[in-house]
Amino acid sequence: MSQQHITQTDTFPVLASLSLGDRLQNYLPKRKHMYPLTLVIVYSIWFLYMAGNSLFYLFGEHLPVSATMTLGSFIAGATAEGGAAVAFPVFTKVLHIPPSDARTFGLMIQAVGMTMAGWVIYLNRIPVLKSVIVIVTLGGVIGQVIGTFWLVLPNPYPRILFTFIAATFGIALFVSRYVLKWQPQDSIGTWTNNHRLLFFIVGIFGGAFAAQTGSGIDMLTFIVLTLTFGINEKLSTPTTVIIMGLNSVVGFALHGFVLQDIGVAWDYWLVAVPIVIVGAPLGAVVASRVKRDVIIILLLSLILLEVGTTIWLVPFTSQSIIITLIAMLICSIFFTTMLLYRRYQRHDTLSE
Repeated sequence: MSQQHITQTDTFPVLASLSLGDRLQNYLPKRKHMYPLTLVIVYSIWFLYMAGNSLFYLFGEHLPVSATMTLGSFIAGATAEGGAAVAFPVFTKVLHIPPSDARTFGLMIQAVGMTMAGWVIYLNRIPVLKSVIVIVTLGGVIGQVIGTFWLVLPNPYPRILFTFIAATFGIALFVSRYVLKWQPQDSIGTWTNNHRLLFFIVGIFGGAFAAQTGSGIDMLTFIVLTLTFGINEKLSTPTTVIIMGLNSVVGFALHGFVLQDIGVAWDYWLVAVPIVIVGAPLGAVVASRVKRDVIIILLLSLILLEVGTTIWLVPFTSQSIIITLIAMLICSIFFTTMLLYRRYQRHDTLSE
């Protein structure tokens, strides 16, 4: 009895001295249990909605959508291309779904899948660039609003421009990694107002482009991080996954609550949700555990596939060809400038 009394007396002051947050932490689920718990909550809400409205027949009608997002969700979590980068070309080129519906669906499904991937990135303590996420996301809100209400590109220019801008980036990435063989960096360096302005502008342009195709802000951020600052792809990829997820939430809200033009994309979304909340987090975890060359090769392969299918399936006019070539030329100048900036920064670092 005396030993028990001593133990309780010694222990009680320790417990009493804990802050309210520490006490609550003892009752909250452990970090490793948070994702399974989130899955149970999301699946329960989804199942109750589907059962209550007798909507399970949608899987039979929209099986290609579910099949597309099986791969698309994994790509969304594992690369900087986003799920819409897979969904948009398949929907518009193969399934002949209107680009506006494909765009809206891309934003809707990424708002769930890539946000869930971001949650897993946080729970697994996968390194990200937090300052970049905050600044780009803020700019992305403005970009989404601009791209949704004022700057709307006519079809097929959004898809064509995205494809060949990605192709130009792929060439620059290949040169940086396998020709110049520069070593990756794990930080941008001293964070200045110039950095904040740069990434805020990246967010505006990326958000405006994502409003057209459902993706783009992640790729643009990835381009700047890897070409300008030489950030390791294993660090820049999860950073852009979180950015795209947050930007997609904004796009989903604009179309769902402001414009209210979701339409048939809601049915596509319902049959894809149970897939992407597993596929996107899985992609994020796999990307964090493989070598950076695996991510680079996967990204370059996707770009090649994107270019090939665009050339094959999208009809080109003389005007669209000229505009595409001009866009590629401008991007080549920008990407070359980024590489030169990185070279001089590297030279200054070595000479110190």
